[in-house]
Amino acid sequence: MDLQLVQFLIKQAGVDKRTGDLYGNRDLLNIARNMARGIKGVENVYTQHQPLLFQTMESITKGRLRDVEYPFIGNHFQRIKPQDVVIFVVGGTTYEEARAVALHNASNSGTRFILGGSVVLNSKR
Repeated sequence: MDLQLVQFLIKQAGVDKRTGDLYGNRDLLNIARNMARGIKGVENVYTQHQPLLFQTMESITKGRLRDVEYPFIGNHFQRIKPQDVVIFVVGGTTYEEARAVALHNASNSGTRFILGGSVVLNSKR
């Protein structure tokens, strides 16, 4: 891989540029309320979980993705809905995230997501 490309990516989206919080700094009451709301009427609680990637894809399709947390290159003032979005997870992606992308692509015709990662993570890694 070209070293200049890696350095450019680190400069644009490196650790000093990321501000997102995986758990959202929510208090215990909100977490418990969301868990209780999500489990009602579900036979298999394992299939009802949505990874954080799903929420990110929803934000992209609704035009609510925060530029501060997800910097991009190009015209910042152009607010058209993207047709193709490539998501690459350095460190690996999971089968659950791949399933979320596939379900999202099947249900939404406006934006197509392509998922990639440095490795596919499973219970053996």
